[in-house]
Amino acid sequence: MTKKTNVKADEIKRALAKRHTDDVFLTEVKTGATWGSNELLKFDAFAIKKSWAKPRLTGYEVKVSRSDFLKDEKWPGYLQHCHCFSFVCPKGLIAPEELTTEVGLIWYYPDSGALVTKRPAKYRLIEMPADLLYYILLSRTDSDRHPFFSDRREMIESYLSQKEARLRIGQEFKGRLFDEISALRKKVKELEDELRYGGNKGEQLALIKEAAEKAGINVRYSWWPRDVVEMIGQGIHPDMKRAIERIKRDVDEVTKLVKASGSELLLKKQ
Repeated sequence: MTKKTNVKADEIKRALAKRHTDDVFLTEVKTGATWGSNELLKFDAFAIKKSWAKPRLTGYEVKVSRSDFLKDEKWPGYLQHCHCFSFVCPKGLIAPEELTTEVGLIWYYPDSGALVTKRPAKYRLIEMPADLLYYILLSRTDSDRHPFFSDRREMIESYLSQKEARLRIGQEFKGRLFDEISALRKKVKELEDELRYGGNKGEQLALIKEAAEKAGINVRYSWWPRDVVEMIGQGIHPDMKRAIERIKRDVDEVTKLVKASGSELLLKKQ
């Protein structure tokens, strides 16, 4: 039996949210008003099926620690507030035979992020919990303050645990960007040589624009050649600079023609 895992509760809640994409899904749902009750409970996750004919309120208790499960004596109180109730835990943390037959059990597989139902929760007839539903109505915005986390501390812990992964992704992205810029430099150098010794300028311009787009430059704007120059730095041959200037002048001429045509159309309409 698994006793300790590195799985975070928010990982399991995110998986549950995906399972309930067609339902109303919330985390950290209290069973009533915070004040005035000593028997207040809080579901780790709660789903409401969007159906008048067959309503179903599903409550979840998330456990990522064996000791937390063994010490929990409050969970039977959840049953009166939902039609179906299940424990959700990393695979192997809780065995089906440890739970009463009406309670469901779902295992979370961290390697794939999948949820596997080891035993479905039985549907039970209950009185609709007015206090719980009214709490959801009044505090819906509060429930979204830290989605999938019980408090800010848990959210920060999750952030720190994933920091290394984000750093690795950032380094990989920077590496790919460096490769793309290097490829652009090489392409421009090749085009410099071709421009120096002649060639089809239109074809060369198309190649330059294609390379610029791959490097993240928006060629829909007339100043894209300047962006290419700034990215390449001082390594561009003068012939290339002059070619780029000619492109800019051509764009300006086309822009003037478009504006003039628009003015003529407007006068004709009037």
